[in-house]
Amino acid sequence: MLPTPQSQPYPQSEFLDGQTKRPTRAWQQFFINLLNFTSATTATAGSATLPANPVGFINITVNGVAYKVPYYDQ
Repeated sequence: MLPTPQSQPYPQSEFLDGQTKRPTRAWQQFFINLLNFTSATTATAGSATLPANPVGFINITVNGVAYKVPYYDQ
């Protein structure tokens, strides 16, 4: 019986880049793909009026596109 292939196989490269001592691009992509999240442009549960000014922004990249997500103080 053959084993089932992994949906997220491990990269076949060194983990750390020799010069920067950071994970290589292949490992960065591997970790990002583990998140495997989804997003939506609308919400279906509840409603809220957000404050006019966010406390700050979280910078994220989704499929190579940079976004700033606001966060608010309670």
